[in-house]
Order: sequence, then C-alpha cells, then structure tokens
Amino acid sequence: MKRNALVSIALVIVIMMMGACGNNAWDELPSTITKFVSEYFPFGEVKSYSVDDSGSTVQIKNGATLKFDNDYQWTDVNGNGWLLPVQFLYDQLPQTLYEYLESIEQQGVVYRVRRTPTQITVELHDSEIQYDRTTETITYPSSEDPTAAV
Repeated sequence: MKRNALVSIALVIVIMMMGACGNNAWDELPSTITKFVSEYFPFGEVKSYSVDDSGSTVQIKNGATLKFDNDYQWTDVNGNGWLLPVQFLYDQLPQTLYEYLESIEQQGVVYRVRRTPTQITVELHDSEIQYDRTTETITYPSSEDPTAAV
C-alpha cells in the first residue's frame, strides 16, 4: 500500500515536470497569429515560433511553415510537401486568383503561397502561378513565353 502511494506520487511529479518543460511556443504567439493557426491549421501542433527583423516564423509539427511580416500579415505559407487548406486559399487569395485556380481544378493541390506587396506566387505540384496584385493578371513564370498572361 505504501509502495503504491510512493509510485503514484512519483508519477504525478514526473507528469508535472513534463508539463513544465513542455513546448510553450503556442503561448508565445501573438493573438493574430494564434487566430490564423487555429483557423487554418487547427489540428497542427506548434513546434516552434521565432521572431527576427523581417517578421516571425511558425513551424507546425510535421506540417507547414508560416511566415508573417512585422504587422502579423502572412507572407509565406509553405506546406513542406503537404497540401494547403482550401479554406485558407478561399479566404486569403484574391477572388480572381482563387476563381482561376478553381477553373483549372487546382485549388486542392496548392503546396505553397508567397505574398509580397506586388504579387502572389502559388506553387502547385509541378508549376507555379504568379498573380500581379496591381493589374490582377495571372502568369506562369516558368512557361516558354513569360509574357503570356491568362
């Protein structure tokens, strides 16, 4: 009986220590990023969070790498070989670009999206699409005729 009590106490202490030493990356996230991760990657565990001069990076365990600028706006969502959530694409891409992806039936096979003030680049399995945010034109930069717009 006394031995069971000691084992139980030891087990509780070990569990508490594991919790105290656990990854607190989630707790470090700003609320804007927390909302983004919760909405688009709800089943992913945050592996790491880091901040540098250009913004912040969130690494989802066995999943995407998310980069944000200093205003907490996403700049790069890389699935690292995994497909990006269609809901993310629908909500975050300009309507023209999302409708184009839908028209070519590629909205479900996007692996990475990068955004700058002037353009959005969408990486598919074996091609890349660029969207000019000013002119709203879509191009395939890897095609033989880089000036050919869709």
